[in-house]
Amino acid sequence: MLNKHIFVALIPVITCGLLLSSCGTTSQSHPQPDYKSTKTMVLDILQTDEAKKTMESMMKDESFQKNLIMNPETVRTTLIQSIAKPDNPHIKQAFKDPKFTSTLAKSMKDENKKLLKELMKDPEYQQMMLSILKDPDYEKSLLDLMKTSAYRKQTMQIMKDSLESPMFQAEMLKIMTKAQEDMMNPQNLNEGKKGKKKEKKKKSSGG
Repeated sequence: MLNKHIFVALIPVITCGLLLSSCGTTSQSHPQPDYKSTKTMVLDILQTDEAKKTMESMMKDESFQKNLIMNPETVRTTLIQSIAKPDNPHIKQAFKDPKFTSTLAKSMKDENKKLLKELMKDPEYQQMMLSILKDPDYEKSLLDLMKTSAYRKQTMQIMKDSLESPMFQAEMLKIMTKAQEDMMNPQNLNEGKKGKKKEKKKKSSGG
């Protein structure tokens, strides 16, 4: 990849040199070389020892190195343009590589999480999600999914992971301790029921 960038960077320099040096001799008697001829000439010159030494010297030059390095915005634009082409064979091949897809997913995880949080706050997105959830076809599909063995297996795994989670265990312990305290002290339980009844009366009288 680096060699390709070097070659691309050097083509204008070499081409200009060739054209300038041959300008005096070709303008009168010979036609200008076409693209194919110029390309062949440049490739032949790059194979010479002199050209290789010149390239090596240029690569060691700090100013040339700075100009050769692509800025982040250029890399981002190039990447977007490449991914946007579904028929790109390089992209297709890259997505077949598990390491590539895994790395890409990990790099996008935080961005996707942030995007989802922002969308959840958006009223239009909320309304759209409610419409989807209320759709009879979606509801049927969801019920059919819940009946599958794969879904049940996944649900059981989630429940198992939750039960093994220290945070979940601490929360469950807190709830069980509170329930046990209420059972040991019926007065607290009765006061809680009275409080709920008062709230219901206030709501009914207010309505």
